[in-house]
Amino acid sequence: MVIINVLDYVNMLLQPRWRNNITISFKNVDGVTSSFINTALIELLDDYDFSVIKKHLNFINSSKQINDIIKSRFSFEVNRRKNLVAS
Repeated sequence: MVIINVLDYVNMLLQPRWRNNITISFKNVDGVTSSFINTALIELLDDYDFSVIKKHLNFINSSKQINDIIKSRFSFEVNRRKNLVAS
């Protein structure tokens, strides 16, 4: 069995200074859970500004469900973090 930690792999590709654009393919994936998106992608906000993530991270072969959950999780988390800073 091979285990790939998506967050570690994406972080590795993003270093140094986002020289790489990253495309994540969801080929043959019918759906994902919010906990998967949180672990695989949302934690990137701990190290990178959302504008940088948005500029360099792309998704292909994804369903509407996958797109919607990625968008909603990033939107929620970015707004939550902005509110924490403003408080």
